[in-house]
Amino acid sequence: MKTSIAVSLLLFVIGNIGALDTESYQFIDYLLNIEGPGAPRLFEDGVIFTAPSSYRHVGIAFAHEGFSTVYWFKRLMIPDPDAEPQKKGVPYRDSGLLFYVYSVPVEMVELEYRLVIDGLWTIDPANPRYRIDSAGLSRSLVSIPVIQRTLSSSDDQPGSQLQVRR
Repeated sequence: MKTSIAVSLLLFVIGNIGALDTESYQFIDYLLNIEGPGAPRLFEDGVIFTAPSSYRHVGIAFAHEGFSTVYWFKRLMIPDPDAEPQKKGVPYRDSGLLFYVYSVPVEMVELEYRLVIDGLWTIDPANPRYRIDSAGLSRSLVSIPVIQRTLSSSDDQPGSQLQVRR
């Protein structure tokens, strides 16, 4: 019993190493300060996709996964300061924003994706960058920046480079 619990905990920790911490104060603060839907936003090692909450359902699928999995956006709910004080708990209201956060694989320098908006496959209407593939389908694009920095260790050869993600 103890062994299975320890293995489960270890797998959970290993699976989350290097992943975007969506429960951090910085992430939540960033998300709450997004004024409205727009083009994809880079945050740490992830991308935040947004859409207006006037859509019923919005999903996203990626080319590097063969568009085989659709990830569904979530509705951003915020505390309602105008709610009745006698209600139990903290009342929330719709912020007007649907969002999805994608942790980008390390080797990716560009994401190609399509949205499913209320059941229809389309490009991201808020993202002006897109590409038309050989089948004639449009795919939205997000470039993932990579910065170069020189290693400072004395053991390394001078001028050797290391790619570091923002």
